[in-house]
Amino acid sequence: MIKTQIFIILTISQILSQDLINQTFIKKILDRESIVLSLPKTKTKKPFRIVYNQKLFINSNLPNLENLGGLYIPKGFGLNTSFLLEFRNDFLYFSAEPQVQNIFRFPSSIPQKENIFSVLNDVELKNPNLTNNRIKNIGFKLHYKNLNVGYGNWNHWWGPGVHNSLGLSNNANGFYHLYADLQNYELLDNTLYVNAKLLTSSEMSNYSKVPYYLSSWLIDINYQNINAGFSSHILSGGVEGLPWSFHEALLLPFSKKNIKYWDNTNLYYLSYSNKSSNLKIYYEWGYPKRSFGNYSPSIFSDHSRGSVLGMIKYSIFDNEDFFGGFEVTRLLQGSYYYKIPSPNWYDNIKYNYSSYNNRRWAAHSGSDSDDILIFIGFSKKRLSIIYGINFERHGITHSFPPEVKLENKFNVSYAIGNTSIYLTYENEYFEHYAFIDNNKNIWSQEFEPGSIQRTNTLLFSIEQTLFD
Repeated sequence: MIKTQIFIILTISQILSQDLINQTFIKKILDRESIVLSLPKTKTKKPFRIVYNQKLFINSNLPNLENLGGLYIPKGFGLNTSFLLEFRNDFLYFSAEPQVQNIFRFPSSIPQKENIFSVLNDVELKNPNLTNNRIKNIGFKLHYKNLNVGYGNWNHWWGPGVHNSLGLSNNANGFYHLYADLQNYELLDNTLYVNAKLLTSSEMSNYSKVPYYLSSWLIDINYQNINAGFSSHILSGGVEGLPWSFHEALLLPFSKKNIKYWDNTNLYYLSYSNKSSNLKIYYEWGYPKRSFGNYSPSIFSDHSRGSVLGMIKYSIFDNEDFFGGFEVTRLLQGSYYYKIPSPNWYDNIKYNYSSYNNRRWAAHSGSDSDDILIFIGFSKKRLSIIYGINFERHGITHSFPPEVKLENKFNVSYAIGNTSIYLTYENEYFEHYAFIDNNKNIWSQEFEPGSIQRTNTLLFSIEQTLFD
């Protein structure tokens, strides 16, 4: 019984995507149903659901925290209040989450980041009202047999990672999109199952006010305790003088119209789960495809390969209440970037560096980065505690020295009936912030003013189901 409760992350519904609303790191680890050797089953729920969410935060310096649906926490303190409303029946699903955020900001003076590094999570927003008072998770889905078709601004997480995703994550605000998927896995034979997803964003506007779109599709195959998936993410439009429409972007995965002008990223993943040993191992990899003059993108595909490698092990130390794991993300230009053109991840200004409201909708570490997370946790009955160490670098081939960030992370949760309480604390240390140091600083072991940044962030959340 206890093993079943703590083995919740090893589920193929996690691998395919996280359509559950308002997912966080601790929820992914602790609040997922344990389905390892069988397919996800649709839970029977009441037609109406109302959830009250209250977040209080205090932050000492840089904006911080990731994968929280674009929640903006700058220097200062404040609160975020929202009500999630859901309705479902056999033919229709509808959700909306009105929110109000009040921030008391303290003045700050930090070096500015530019270009591809300007949309990292530690950069102050020029217009925070874009994210503060908005209706999130609003949209509807129509059901017909096993098919869902809908429109909304929910976040999606495609891929097996719990800290980073190369294609789609919940790091940014959810953007509006047309969406279709299979409600349940389709059985191909006695042991092989398949699912599929497709989405196309509504019109987004780049820095030159030229519209562009994201078209993504995914296929996931399950065989016993192994999952394999493929997804394609095409950014199209954004070119002045080349007309492009939502209808053309919607059909683009099939028509391939003007494909040589667009950015196309292909991703693959494998995941293996073993219930008897309480172990999950996963690997996601891919590369951005972009043309260079007369050269085919495939020539340079191995020069910009990105990857996410992770493992989660439950019942460690011969105790079923403890668990631990790691995740390593690598998004660097290739070894020969200085000799042969190599596309970087999320670096095209035509598409706002793959960002929405100045935050990336995929891996939060961003272009030319690597990211290592190691964590250990304890879970028993109502109480759960997770401690993690996160080492992250930005601009590794862009600058010497690159930005270096080290974080200590604490996540605590406690459940009381229909109420869940979450506490997140992060202690963040930066060196070479905004790339203001140079070679001389390294050899003399000195830092320019502003190079070292320290931030402490505390987020207290209450989630209460008022009606379900």
